[in-house]
Amino acid sequence: MDNEKLNYIEESGLAFEIFGMTRMAGRIFGYLIVSDKEAVSFDDIREALDASKGSISGTTKQLLGVGFIEPVSLPGDRKTYYRISKSNIGAILKGRTALFLKFSALLEKGVDLKINKDDDITAWLHEMAAFYRWLAARIEHLLNSWEEEKEVFMKYENKDHGKK
Repeated sequence: MDNEKLNYIEESGLAFEIFGMTRMAGRIFGYLIVSDKEAVSFDDIREALDASKGSISGTTKQLLGVGFIEPVSLPGDRKTYYRISKSNIGAILKGRTALFLKFSALLEKGVDLKINKDDDITAWLHEMAAFYRWLAARIEHLLNSWEEEKEVFMKYENKDHGKK
């Protein structure tokens, strides 16, 4: 693998750390992006990233869980292969908004269990819970807008990038 691709893989790892995931998650994701194969095996990933089986195993489970990658089976081959998920972008974000709503409910439940509900922390918890409910509603609205407008936007984007 050339240095430009290796640098991209490491840059992806650092970006994922900023997003709150592990560096290895970003490195695997970056590797799948720059790989010229439709799908790569567990061993391909491990060898390319020079990482332990445990690290690759745990991280691929994490990436599968958030919908960033998907497993692929090839006819006549018993190995599991991985590729960037072809799931609808909206489905991935809807999964995230469901987490926002769960977190909001968790905060409100905690407030309900408090005896002293007139302190600054309780006010902050109410605001945080409300914010996550508000954010989930806004994301839902944005996803609906995206579905309505994406074809026009993608034609414009492809034209600007010299794609057909």
